[in-house]
Amino acid sequence: MNDKVLIITIFSLLGIGFIAILFVAVPWFTNYLLPNWEDTLIDSGIVVIAIILFVYGFYMNTRMH
Repeated sequence: MNDKVLIITIFSLLGIGFIAILFVAVPWFTNYLLPNWEDTLIDSGIVVIAIILFVYGFYMNTRMH
């Protein structure tokens, strides 16, 4: 793989991750103390599962190389 393509790919993935954090994690933190605890619990569970899957995928990627 060309170095230029690799750098562009890495920066694009980082950009997508940054935008995802702005639209998912920031509202999740700002609306955390809502009176509707069931929806908050479901949202928190989805975010925790996504974080666990990301860490597991990163761990498996480091073990493969």
